[in-house]
Order: sequence, then structure tokens, then C-alpha cells
Amino acid sequence: VDDTVQTGEEFAEDASFDEPLLSSKVEGAPSWQSLKAVPRKGLYDLFSVAVVAGQLVPCFTVFPMLILLVPAYMVSTYGVLSLLPFFTLLAISLALPPLYSPFFKKSIFRTPLLELLNYVRPFEITKQCPLPKDKTYIMCWHPHGRLFYGFAVFCGLFDVWFPELNGREFFGGINDAMFAIPVLSNLLYLTGMTPCNRKEVDRRLKAKQHVGLIIGGIEEVLEGTFDTKDVLFLKNRKGFAKIAMDHGAGLVPVYAFGENQLFQHEPKWRLDFWRWINKFVKVGAPLPILGVWGFPVPFRRELLIAVGEPLFAEENETLDEFHARYVSAVETLFRQNVMRTTRPNHELVVV
Repeated sequence: VDDTVQTGEEFAEDASFDEPLLSSKVEGAPSWQSLKAVPRKGLYDLFSVAVVAGQLVPCFTVFPMLILLVPAYMVSTYGVLSLLPFFTLLAISLALPPLYSPFFKKSIFRTPLLELLNYVRPFEITKQCPLPKDKTYIMCWHPHGRLFYGFAVFCGLFDVWFPELNGREFFGGINDAMFAIPVLSNLLYLTGMTPCNRKEVDRRLKAKQHVGLIIGGIEEVLEGTFDTKDVLFLKNRKGFAKIAMDHGAGLVPVYAFGENQLFQHEPKWRLDFWRWINKFVKVGAPLPILGVWGFPVPFRRELLIAVGEPLFAEENETLDEFHARYVSAVETLFRQNVMRTTRPNHELVVV
């Protein structure tokens, strides 16, 4: 592939090739590969906006309100017994076993997912090297952001970004609490998402499947987002490195420049409120998520995803040494790529 600029659809078509998806370097990129999406125009662009809004607005406004308002309406109108069909459907949804469908993920779900990619301006992904196909990897995502928008795009199109791995399955790990929500949990499983608890990650790696983790997790969400800096909750977070050592998996640092600027920043008082709630139940800071016109639709800003080189634990290396080497790799990846963004003076703070 010799095109330096391609749309998301062309990415998906080229992903079926046996060889890695190659393109000429973007000037100054410290990578063997750098791919950009062409901004859409006219009706095509309006279509992208409509699809993105149609996915995010119902999920983070309409659906939560229905869960609360429908039972209240039914009780007030028809009595308590009217809730039986409603809760029966919810119980069935939660009782269904986890079902992952590669066909659903790579065919049905791919079209709306590509519109998430086409929506941001500009979108680019850069890789420092191809990944050896005989290894298993934990893709370590930074930063979390207000909503894991870029992580969803990265996970859903993993086979496009890494065709050299010959189609081995990849699962994106997210907060376990998301899988306690009826209907949404079934959709998440279908699209290749998985709970990020130790048991589930161990199971995936034992099966020689790749896993993606948002390393900062809920704690990073509660640190807040800022215009001038990214704050990573990483200094004392070592569990992911321990898992990699136990399974002989590689840690691949992935940095999403612009992720923290896609939505409005939360005021401190609201983060403090959700920090208090999280003492009792780990839900992060789910609502409200504010973007364009106050809706949970991201601002049309840049998203540059930089993928670093994989790190493997060395013989006789301790957990602290391996973790320190990983943190250094993330800082290096940030320094190498921040100058290529529209915020070259952006700072990285590791806490």
C-alpha cells in the first residue's frame, strides 16, 4: 500500500492483506508507519456527525433516563405488577452468557465504528514498529479521557491497525460495572469488549488472545482532564505489569494525543462528588458527559494515536524494574510525538 492518506473504509479493505499495512512516513514521524484519515465533506460529513450523535446521545442520555422513567410511569399508571415484564426482560439480558461475535464486530459494527474515526479532525495513527506475530500483547492505553472514545476506535479496528498479527482475537478491557447494565452488557460482549478484572484478563492471555487495558482506570478519570496537561495515574499502578510477567506477554504503550480534549473538563466539585460515590461502588464519573451543545458528542478535534515498541520482562528483572522501564517508555513515546500535535507545549504528569 503506497497511499499516504486513506479513509477508514480503505483501511478496512487493506487489512485483509497478509503483509503489514504500509505507507510512507509522515515527515518527522518517529515510526515505520503513519496513517491519516481524509476529512469528509458535504453530505458524507453530515452522515458521520449523524451516526456519531446517534450512537452516543442515546447511550448516555436517553437510555439511562428510560431505565429510570419507564418503571416509574408503569407503576403510576398500571400498578406494581406491570413491572413484571420489564424486569423479566432485564433479567433475561443479564442471564444470557457472554457472546462474542467476530462477524458482528467486523461486519455489522464496523460501519458505525468507522464513523467515529471519520468524525474527529484530524485522525492519525502511527506505529513505531510491527509486532512479532508469535507473541501475546497487552495494549496499554493512555490517557483514559472523559469517555474512552479513542479506545473504542482502537479496539474495534485492531485487526486493521495490526494485520501482521494474522487476525488473532483482541479484547478491550473496560470497567466491570459496565457489564452490570442490561442490554448494554450484551452489546459490549458482542463487539469484543471484556471486563478488565484479573480473572478475565488471565483467561484471555492463556488463550493466546491479545488484550487492551486503559491503565489509569477510574482513578485517572477522577484526576480530571485539562487543556495544558495530561495526568496519568500510573506511578503506583503495577498490576498490569505483573500480569504481563506472569504470562510472558508484551506491554505495548499506546498514547492518544487529544483524547482528554474531546469533551468538556469536569469541575473539581463534581469530581469530588464522584470520588465519594466510588468509595462505595466503582462507577467512575459517568454523568454528565458534555460535548457539543452540552450533549455527549465530542468536539471535532484531533486524535493522534501513537503506538510504541513492545516491552517484555527480562530475565531476573523485578516487577518494580519492569514497571519503571514501562513508565520511561510511555514518557519517551509522549516526548517523541507531542511536537507533531496542535498542542506541542502540552505537558505529561505521572502520578
